[in-house]
Amino acid sequence: MTRSDHIEKINELSASERIFTSAQAQRLGITRKALSQAAASDRAERIAHGAYRLSGTPSSEIDELTAVWKLTNPTKFTSERMARWDGVVVGGSTASSLLGIGDFWLSPYRLYAPRRINSRLSYARFSKRVVDEADVTWLRGLPVTRLERTLMDLCLDFEDPSLVENALRDATREGIDFEHLRELISKQPPRGAASTLFRTLAETGSSLREGSPL
Repeated sequence: MTRSDHIEKINELSASERIFTSAQAQRLGITRKALSQAAASDRAERIAHGAYRLSGTPSSEIDELTAVWKLTNPTKFTSERMARWDGVVVGGSTASSLLGIGDFWLSPYRLYAPRRINSRLSYARFSKRVVDEADVTWLRGLPVTRLERTLMDLCLDFEDPSLVENALRDATREGIDFEHLRELISKQPPRGAASTLFRTLAETGSSLREGSPL
């Protein structure tokens, strides 16, 4: 493949993925050397080790998060992961930020997976946790837990109760499914520190559902 062919393939990959991995590039025949040359010539920007953005592509506050998620299954294209759920999802405080509920920061990035993921990234937190695909929505190219599941995970992550309540109030304005929230909570073991948060969440949710002031 010639240099111009590599450039064309990188442009195609950027158009479809925006943030792309070196493993995705290799599937298209783009060599590591070609990627390194693209980065050295400022044609491509390295977002994280093994993840790139084409120079000139508008940046976004979620670029780093997108790179982190893509690197959990680096050979797969986004369309493939959307078609066949692999269980890796953005959740907890990061999901809350993306969904616009509560007062949580986007980072450090919180992600869940059905398997253990070891990472040296200081700005990412991975937990082994199974999330049903029905509790996931695709938002800005990322799998993100829905409102109800996000609230439950905030409890499992032992977030500040007052912040969780604020998130619940915001979620109520967005149109939360209280029945589903109750169902999710009922499936959790009635023990451990998170159980207190679950009770608070359920009680506050009942109060809000009955029409108490937000």
